[in-house]
Amino acid sequence: MNRLIKLIEKIFTFLSIASAFIMVLLTAADAMGRYFLNQPITGAYEITENYLMVFLVYFALVYAYREGANIRVTILFSRFPLRIKLPVQYFVQFFSVLFILFLFLSATKINLSRFDEAIELTKKIDLPLWPSYIIISIGLFFLCILIFLDLWKVKKGESGLFKEGES
Repeated sequence: MNRLIKLIEKIFTFLSIASAFIMVLLTAADAMGRYFLNQPITGAYEITENYLMVFLVYFALVYAYREGANIRVTILFSRFPLRIKLPVQYFVQFFSVLFILFLFLSATKINLSRFDEAIELTKKIDLPLWPSYIIISIGLFFLCILIFLDLWKVKKGESGLFKEGES
């Protein structure tokens, strides 16, 4: 199970990085075409906004969680005695699972009702939005699973929520 989770994390991270790379190339090519050739790439903005950005953000959530890139306000928490810190950390971890689960369920419900939406790139080409909607749900679902599985790592200090990120 642990190897499968690590594999999925690597795939998500790779897809996120690839999305950022493609986004940079597409935006640069679009800008060059727009300003030097007076011919922008049709749909570059729409593809970047509705696909590449979604891949980048929702697949990078897993990496950000694992690396401890979470916002923390530690001014009060750092002053707690050790016997209070652990129950608070368990509460935060459990609440995070519930919150991400709520986001997943809400996003999935909204996304399923918008399955037939599309973007008109040209008069002849419509780009469906359902793939990006699925990515949102997949990213949130996997993040929920990771946070839940890390519930047992809170005591060891290995949970992604409490890991200090690299500065």
